Amino acid sequence: NEMVQFHALQLLYQIKSNDRLGVSRLVTQYSQRNTLRSPLALVMLVRYTSKLLHDEHSDGRIVGSYQESTAPVVKAGYQFLEASLRHKSELVIFEAARALCNLPAAEPQDLSSAISVLQLFLSSPKPTVRFASIRVLAHVANSLPRVVSKCNEDLEALIADSSRNIATLAITTLLKTGSENSIERLLKQISAFLTEIADEYKITVVRSLQKLCLTYPAKHRVLVGFLSNFLREEGGFDFKRSIVTSIISLIRSVPESTESSLLHLCEFIEDCEF
Repeated sequence: NEMVQFHALQLLYQIKSNDRLGVSRLVTQYSQRNTLRSPLALVMLVRYTSKLLHDEHSDGRIVGSYQESTAPVVKAGYQFLEASLRHKSELVIFEAARALCNLPAAEPQDLSSAISVLQLFLSSPKPTVRFASIRVLAHVANSLPRVVSKCNEDLEALIADSSRNIATLAITTLLKTGSENSIERLLKQISAFLTEIADEYKITVVRSLQKLCLTYPAKHRVLVGFLSNFLREEGGFDFKRSIVTSIISLIRSVPESTESSLLHLCEFIEDCEF
């Protein structure tokens, strides 16, 4: 019975939770035996394996790539997570991909299989699968944008997604992974999208644009001009304040943007609703 396996594994883990060696043996034993048939039990085993690898890293037992590690526990744990990416259950596959993407100090080669799986999930007919996948990719893009950049084509397709949460995550992720040459094209796509969404999503996009300007300061005129255009569009106080705050922050961080930024702010003062 699948539920019996699920609860039995949880009980075993709780019993051994204060015994580090016991937990390590439990994870190694069940990840290698291939006796668990319950997807829910396998999801829990993936989580326990992930926690074990996090603990190994915290104690300084992992140096360099997880793939190339010679430590038996790390090697077995990583191989189990990679093998779980080929499971028939979508639930197990996603949990394994998320666990791999959340590994501390992981190197690009450690994540390549997980990123490929998540890229396939971006075209899933299920909104929940698309949202879960893009949220993990957005998290990875914060530290390893180049790893996620191979998904850019699929992410661009999601800008028009019926779910505003998914579309917003697609845009903010693209702003992290896009190259300097693709900024103008991205801004054209975003401008149409921004007029259709609620202020809370607009604020998220504004913050991402601010980070993009810090990454590519040479594009400050284009980005500040784009932000200032939305000062004249419809929007609430919090949205307008987020734009003004971002422009002021850019003046401090990118001195070359000072003159154009001040001109835009002066124009807004003359025709300001707030």
